[in-house]
Amino acid sequence: MSFTTPERDQIIKKSPGARAAVEALKERYLVGLHHNWHDRDFAYDPLFDFSMAGDGDLIERDGKKFARVPIDACNFAPPCFASGPRTNPQWDVLNASRAVAFKGIPEFFKAVRTVYDRGRPIRVLHLCPVPPAEGNGTTLHDLRDLFESLFSPSERQLFNLITMEWDYPFPLDLETLAFFYRSSRVLVHAAPDERRCRTAAYAWVGKMPVVARENVGSILPADLRREPFLYRFENDNEMADAILRSLDASHDDLQWGDVADQFSGVPSGERLGAFLNGLADSRGQRSSKQPINVSRLDIRLGRHHMNALGPNGMAQDLVSFCGNLLSLDYGEIAAAAGAPDPEARIGELRGPGRMARLVGRLPRW
Repeated sequence: MSFTTPERDQIIKKSPGARAAVEALKERYLVGLHHNWHDRDFAYDPLFDFSMAGDGDLIERDGKKFARVPIDACNFAPPCFASGPRTNPQWDVLNASRAVAFKGIPEFFKAVRTVYDRGRPIRVLHLCPVPPAEGNGTTLHDLRDLFESLFSPSERQLFNLITMEWDYPFPLDLETLAFFYRSSRVLVHAAPDERRCRTAAYAWVGKMPVVARENVGSILPADLRREPFLYRFENDNEMADAILRSLDASHDDLQWGDVADQFSGVPSGERLGAFLNGLADSRGQRSSKQPINVSRLDIRLGRHHMNALGPNGMAQDLVSFCGNLLSLDYGEIAAAAGAPDPEARIGELRGPGRMARLVGRLPRW
């Protein structure tokens, strides 16, 4: 069982009842923490048996040792991103990023402006989900004004900015999003700090080059952080050069298969399963050693029990979900684990009889 860092910070840390509910799981489950952002002042909490984060993403403030696996949501790209031809693409450059401050969108616009000023009329597609108006203050509400101030009407025929203000943060189904990936030559991800992002993983699993800083490339093994997989730039002024370098280069390389495997569900599930089995064995705990259900783990590992929007949220509150987990027998656990959406299935398994079985098993709070 894994929880996200927002759940840790906004629910588990603030509610003794929620913490007790998670603690009660540890008799039967390994409990992990999915880090939705890197943390250079990480405080290890033994409530969580392991962390899901990449190399260099976590620095424990007191130097404590903790179990970590460099696999998380970005390593489970759906098969639709790996399938289909990439012939005669409509767009040279794809950017798929939300209209929030930390994605580096204004800097990306300025890099494309530089490319056009150099006489290179490349075709660009930016798919841009827009948060609701009552967002947390990081939304770029003036994005289209900036776009239209930088690009003439004729240039906007080449640079297609598609802002989407519905079903945030996933206005497109993944198959449709994958179509746009397959219709583009390279992905540009301009975020200056973001490290483990699904949008870059979706490109790499489809053998699509990525133009980005080192922080985005950190999800690649160190020996694969090179061209033609990653066209790196160090600062905003170098982004235009990196875009043109990626478009002018040959992308042939014998190690594309190794890159794609890093973000493919089955091999990533095997690596994660081996880690969890080893962790259980090291603690003298029994593991089922059954294959991990990798269906939609790119979304499921980052979901929240906090009224999050769309597929990013679970309807059931965290304490009730933990109660359901404890009340299931092993046959029910196995059946739920094999469902297309195991967490949603577990959330449905409730009723008076089941709750009566649960009363004597959870600590009082």
